[in-house]
Amino acid sequence: MNFIDEAKQIHILGIGGISLSALAVILLKQGKKVTGYDSAISPITQSLQAKGIKVVNQLDTNLIDQADIVVYTSALAKNDVQLEHAIKQGKIILSRSELLGELTKKYFTISIAGSHGKTTASSMIGYMFFLAKKDPVIHVGGIMKNFGSNVRCGKGKFFITEACEYKDSFLSLESDVGVVLNEDPDHLDYFKTKENYYKSFEKFAKNTKKSGVLVVNYDDPFSRRLKSRNVLSYALKSKADVQARNVCSKNGVICFELFYLDLNFGLFKLNMIGLHNVYNALAAIAVGIACGIGLDLIKQSLWQFAGVERRLEYIGKVKGGVVLHDYAHHPDEIIATIKAVKQNFQGRLICVFQPHTFSRTRDLYYEFCRCFACCDEVWLLPIYSAREKPIPKITSKFLAKGVSKYNKTVRYFSNFEKCHAFINKIAQKDVVFLIMGAGDVSLLAYRFKK
Repeated sequence: MNFIDEAKQIHILGIGGISLSALAVILLKQGKKVTGYDSAISPITQSLQAKGIKVVNQLDTNLIDQADIVVYTSALAKNDVQLEHAIKQGKIILSRSELLGELTKKYFTISIAGSHGKTTASSMIGYMFFLAKKDPVIHVGGIMKNFGSNVRCGKGKFFITEACEYKDSFLSLESDVGVVLNEDPDHLDYFKTKENYYKSFEKFAKNTKKSGVLVVNYDDPFSRRLKSRNVLSYALKSKADVQARNVCSKNGVICFELFYLDLNFGLFKLNMIGLHNVYNALAAIAVGIACGIGLDLIKQSLWQFAGVERRLEYIGKVKGGVVLHDYAHHPDEIIATIKAVKQNFQGRLICVFQPHTFSRTRDLYYEFCRCFACCDEVWLLPIYSAREKPIPKITSKFLAKGVSKYNKTVRYFSNFEKCHAFINKIAQKDVVFLIMGAGDVSLLAYRFKK
């Protein structure tokens, strides 16, 4: 029995975050009394309150005093008053990643890491295990449409989770099956160099148990270098254990022939678009094979997988024009999303983008400038700061100057209201509005939901 089992009450600072809110629900289902603090009331905190979790948005030291364990989000300042109070009271204090690491120790843990695709791949794998009657615990960073939630509290032995690399969070996990989808340098505000980023993934790979399996994308040049005792590879272009061939996309469905150890196992279909989702599906297939799930059931689960909110999500129409929304906030994600949209939707493509964090905009500035080249127009919104303070000269207007070198029509909107009004003004048939970003730009996108 570990100290999580022994704890009766747990207080969470930053409980409104999508990952911590999911962990709060898991703890509640395990019989813990859970309380939390978040700076703002949101649909997530309201949902937690409806489940019986007390959430406050003002300092309440009594809740800290009553708790056996205090958990905090990485976005919290080191000198936070509540965190300092917990330290003075001698409480057991865990970061979000440490809590996740402790929770997963009792389970057969499947951890999905990568710069992009973690939420979709984790959700695919989670639904596959659900359909296989494994009754898994599923913990992801988005709303799984098959479950209408970012968490599922099963009673089986499997715990399926995203493994986030930011601040080396995923190094708290010891995986029975570790998955690396890709390695495109990100979070350089923390890692500083690309080399440090790659080294962190090497450490994650080494955290796969000796009896476990490491699932690796062999089309990613950095991921394929990762070593483990048992490696199961997947790819579209490279020689690999699990391969997709003869990929085609039509009418919102993507199909491919699956080859495992060079044997053809027939046609697999996804109710999704985009080549990046084929990679996600191959990762899910490899995990299923590693865990003994039959290919027929894997095929069924992929076809029935309904996707994740904010991942190439069809929102609706405005005056005949199509509105789509995607979480893309890294240049490689943006390029992949734009390609998928252009392959499946006809018409003039207008990309509406909210940059996410000042440091990412600065560190990947030239990549951001080039990644919109295939759009007909690019509209930029103010940078979503998230955990950061502004950086001098790093603004969306500055980004617009760079983007204009590769795209002739670039507009800047100072707020959602002006952008919303302009969409309504120019919307017409054969215009596709692709609204992208990991911040609160979803508030703009969902205004068009019917």
